[in-house]
Amino acid sequence: MRKPMMIVLTTLALAGTASGLAMAHGKGDGDRHERHQEKRLERMSEALELTDEQQAQVKALMADSSDRKADRDEKRELHRQIRDLDSSASDYDTRLDGLIQQAQQQLGEQIRERQAKRVAMQEILTDEQEAKLAEISEKRMEKMEKHGRRGGGHHQGW
Repeated sequence: MRKPMMIVLTTLALAGTASGLAMAHGKGDGDRHERHQEKRLERMSEALELTDEQQAQVKALMADSSDRKADRDEKRELHRQIRDLDSSASDYDTRLDGLIQQAQQQLGEQIRERQAKRVAMQEILTDEQEAKLAEISEKRMEKMEKHGRRGGGHHQGW
């Protein structure tokens, strides 16, 4: 039971990453992002045979995560601050430690959000649909590993 849950988590993480990358690539083009989300939902609906009610719930779950621009901007700013640190400054270590704490906090928030989505997705899907999603996710991971892609590429499907 633990392995399917991890596969669902991985799928959601990849889906969120793919969505974020698609948004970044689209430079804020809302129409493009919406089309991408609709295609993801269509593919998921077909593969898992989602009911209309489930489709609406999954769509709402996807919409909750679609506003990542602020997160991306915050992450970029943090990276810029780390890059711009003066290593010869007397307070270098203190400032670096503060930025590391900020990065850890951001990562923690991302993990909590992914976990919340995983739980929400489990509440939407039936046991059979979860098993099918786990199977699809496992195949996708094997394919990515075969092609040497770790952590996902631009087009991950859902």
